[in-house]
Amino acid sequence: MTARDFPVRVGHGSATGIRTADALAVLDAAAVLQMRRSEAAAAAARDELSTGEVVALGTAGAHEWLHSQGAAWRENLSVRPGASTTQLRAGLPINRAYLAAGTQMVSVFDYQGVDPEGRILLANEPVGNYLFGRAPVQMKIIDRRFVILDGPVVDGSMSLMTIHAGPCLEAAWRYWEAVIASTVPVEDTGVSDLAFLTRRQRQVVALLTADLGDEAIAASLGVSVRTVRSEVAAILAALGVRSRFAAATRLARLAADG
Repeated sequence: MTARDFPVRVGHGSATGIRTADALAVLDAAAVLQMRRSEAAAAAARDELSTGEVVALGTAGAHEWLHSQGAAWRENLSVRPGASTTQLRAGLPINRAYLAAGTQMVSVFDYQGVDPEGRILLANEPVGNYLFGRAPVQMKIIDRRFVILDGPVVDGSMSLMTIHAGPCLEAAWRYWEAVIASTVPVEDTGVSDLAFLTRRQRQVVALLTADLGDEAIAASLGVSVRTVRSEVAAILAALGVRSRFAAATRLARLAADG
């Protein structure tokens, strides 16, 4: 596989039982990437980074920069070691907007780094290419031109840097290829026991487990409050329970067992 032929919705084995050889390949590639990233970050701290630049400082600055730049990207290959349900609830609608605008996105999450409710959300997200695999180092490769990585610590704050060429970018591509080789589509993992519910109902249950109210769930899914309440009633009937709490508890247990 080359950098120009990334797969869509393919992978090897189960996300909860990645082959040893695949896992080791990811860890080896991650170690090289971390070494190259550290070298680039040290050069940036000395203002000697010729192959890239520091683009944002601090968590708020990083979010602001990503938001301001993201709409212009045509391709986003993302690797994340983990994500909480709260983070996914906020991020998935943004991804839908990028996809609607024509951005191609492939996002790999480390299976163990996503909580059961988050796995349900990803498995039932109606658009986008989401994969589970082994993903210890966070990065984004944008438009096949540069990689976004953690930069140097500046005055105690994290930073983001972009690398456009050189050994660090090459290491990022090798890491991406190793990560992809360990992946499986999110819908193939941990949700088979929930087949008696519709895709939207599983999303609603995941958000209920996160203690969201009807209005917040409606906003997250882009539907009306009336639709959410109708889906909740259908979920309770399908599960044979009387309360939302009972429904959320049962579905969370099924997801964790999956």
